[in-house]
Amino acid sequence: MDLACPGAAWPDYRGGSLLNLMQTLSGELGGPDLGHAPLRGDALDGIGRHRHVCLLLIDGLGAAQLRRLGPDSRLRAGLRDEISSVFPPTTAAAVTTVLTGRAPAEHGLIGWHQLHGDEIVAPLPLYVRHPAGSANAPQALADSLFRAPPLFERFIRPAALLLPDFIADSPCSRFHAGAAERVAYHGLDDGFGQLQARLRSTTPGFHYLYLPQLDTLMHERGPDSAQARRLLAAIDAAFAALLETAAACDAAVVAIADHGFVAAPASQWLDVDADAELYGLLARPLSGETRLAYCHARPGCAGRFVELARERLDHACWAVPSAELLAAGVFGPGTAHPELARRCGDVALIAKPGWNLRDTLPGEKTLRLAGVHAGVHPDEQAIPLIACRPVPMA
Repeated sequence: MDLACPGAAWPDYRGGSLLNLMQTLSGELGGPDLGHAPLRGDALDGIGRHRHVCLLLIDGLGAAQLRRLGPDSRLRAGLRDEISSVFPPTTAAAVTTVLTGRAPAEHGLIGWHQLHGDEIVAPLPLYVRHPAGSANAPQALADSLFRAPPLFERFIRPAALLLPDFIADSPCSRFHAGAAERVAYHGLDDGFGQLQARLRSTTPGFHYLYLPQLDTLMHERGPDSAQARRLLAAIDAAFAALLETAAACDAAVVAIADHGFVAAPASQWLDVDADAELYGLLARPLSGETRLAYCHARPGCAGRFVELARERLDHACWAVPSAELLAAGVFGPGTAHPELARRCGDVALIAKPGWNLRDTLPGEKTLRLAGVHAGVHPDEQAIPLIACRPVPMA
């Protein structure tokens, strides 16, 4: 992609991304043709012939994290390929691609915070960041925000989504599960245990297990922390036990991530709102992510904002007109969501390695994280494709 961001990693939507994986998986399981290129390689070929197919999404387990934290893990032993996520490589965009089979350009969810109507909302937890005092409730936001139809309900075999108890019945989960079964679990052991129990059924099924625990920990403690290493070891032990059950139940197991991670040094957080002249050119607060900020300029001020941002913030980020991102296709192929261009704003500030961008509204605590994602560092974009099949009996 021809964008002036040296060293940047972008998704490979021509056959090497999460979007392409979902295109191939849908075909294997009798789902719709989503109109995208299939996944290159044979990692998923014939997977639909197995009685059970499991898709584990380990939030935040990028390819770099798997190499560094679990070099001798059972997960890494099952690695078939490293593929790219989507843009931006963040849960709102990538998990929605998994659940719908649609690119971020199509489903329209492009950040932790994004413009929706005249409000800046968080599309997963469904709250309004700006303006303060909005009367919009989570269900009302869900009803107006989500539009890409759920994918799993359209597979020819029964599908179930195993989700942490604190999100299993959220408006976001209810919409994106559609008619598929939602199953709440309570902690790692229960999640894996319920999945193993389901594999013992003689009825073919598709089982999606979403694991957000590692992502949460790496945000708090950092992607290379001892705590992250220990948690991955616990996930890996549960994964190894799952494979034993899978081998006896004709179950194929695929494990992926939604994005990777990079560390967020405390000394490299840039407060965009500290520059009164620059921030004053914006019509509303920043949206997007700390590694990718969408900037909506006041009428007639976009050019001056780009000029000042490049002059004053060049050490920390690239200031890219949002029209260039859209023209380059970074959000993926397909028919663009009608609000995509508006949600991207006039300018995107893309953080350079090590840097994060923020503003702080009245009533908010200053955001501090030890690990982050959603930018263009290769460690944010590359994710593992792990696939394990039962060995046929001799």
